[in-house]
Amino acid sequence: MKKVKLAIVGIGNCASSLIQGIHYYTPEKKDEAIGLMHWEIGGYAPHDLEVVAAFDIDKRKVGKDVNEAIFAPPNCTTVFCKDIPKSGVTVKMGPVLDGFSPHMKDYPESHTFVLAEEKEPSMDEVVAHLKDSGAEILVNYLPVGSEKAVRFYAECALKAGIGFVNCMPVFIASDPEWEARFRQKGLPIVGDDIKAHTRGNYNPQNHCRSF
Repeated sequence: MKKVKLAIVGIGNCASSLIQGIHYYTPEKKDEAIGLMHWEIGGYAPHDLEVVAAFDIDKRKVGKDVNEAIFAPPNCTTVFCKDIPKSGVTVKMGPVLDGFSPHMKDYPESHTFVLAEEKEPSMDEVVAHLKDSGAEILVNYLPVGSEKAVRFYAECALKAGIGFVNCMPVFIASDPEWEARFRQKGLPIVGDDIKAHTRGNYNPQNHCRSF
């Protein structure tokens, strides 16, 4: 089966779990693996996913191979698949916008973001990188509350002509205007919290659109 090529925004704990899962849940483990609500969805299993682009703003992640960056602080999720080979995908600097609150500077580095000194990219630069990477879906794992940043990346997905999976509660898929824009381009959009769509905690405000 053809791989689904992903771009990921926010290389935090959720991204770490996803990427570890891509490498851990191999076909030979289908009958014995635990920890998944569903082995496959729509015919696709975790090993059918491929990360081809990644964005973050933390200096401990930007510039690193994404398969190394998922283990960098302040990530603290369970490590269940540590022996992951390099992917060849370098984490790029993203725009900060509202993804970093001033009060976060008061916490120790092990518990907060440390802003990279890289130049923040323009929307055109992000879109160009998405296109060059061959990404088909942009997965948003930004921190809760990053409304401007989420809308920035949703716009990038539209301009790049790729789908958008919004894994945090900022209204994009459930906003009629955003929905209409993705529908007009024939692009899938899922959100605004992903667990509700896989029989997790259901929230009637969440929507799943696919065209």
